[in-house]
Amino acid sequence: MANLLYVFRYFRVVPPIPALMLSAFAVITLIGALAIVLLHTRDGAVAVPVLVLQAFSASTGFSAPARRGYFDLLLTRGEARTRIAVVQWLTATAPGVASGAVLAVVYAAAHRDLRNPLLSSGTLLALLLVSTVPWAVTVALPRFSGAIGWLLVVTLGASGGVIWPEPVREVVFPLDLIGAQIGGRRDVLLASLLLSSLSVAAALWWVHRSDIRLEAAQ
Repeated sequence: MANLLYVFRYFRVVPPIPALMLSAFAVITLIGALAIVLLHTRDGAVAVPVLVLQAFSASTGFSAPARRGYFDLLLTRGEARTRIAVVQWLTATAPGVASGAVLAVVYAAAHRDLRNPLLSSGTLLALLLVSTVPWAVTVALPRFSGAIGWLLVVTLGASGGVIWPEPVREVVFPLDLIGAQIGGRRDVLLASLLLSSLSVAAALWWVHRSDIRLEAAQ
């Protein structure tokens, strides 16, 4: 447990995402809260910019900073690379989760409605997808690669270049899930959970198996 806390403290000092992105989360959270309170927004649309920014926040990359020596202090302490990767992922996605939670609380306080679109199963599943898949895809690639690739895929679908079958479309474009209740959509739920869990498992396997040398040894 002490080693795990040390890794978390390390990423607190050396955060995996830039300060500008934290500021961006703060701004869109404030704007979303004002829209809920002043404009009486009820459809969950305020979650869209949070999820898009979350995809970029999660796309931290692992191999590039590791080869530049960013994790040398942790590696020389004997910390497992998979543990470093998991804490990096949690630290990178925490601001987006916090932003979504704040907006959900503001919605509940402003509308006192039992149906909170920001806490619907579709919104939570969309947050899970954008928090895991971009991170997993970007593990072996430069920063933001996963998010950029996702936006390209979404653009192809929106332009009619690619017609995605159901339930692939909801998985590829999870923003459509915002505010929806998908308890009865087992196909979407299963496909999303499988994609999320398998992508993270594959990324962690790659981190465990890859040969990452200390920066001083290169």
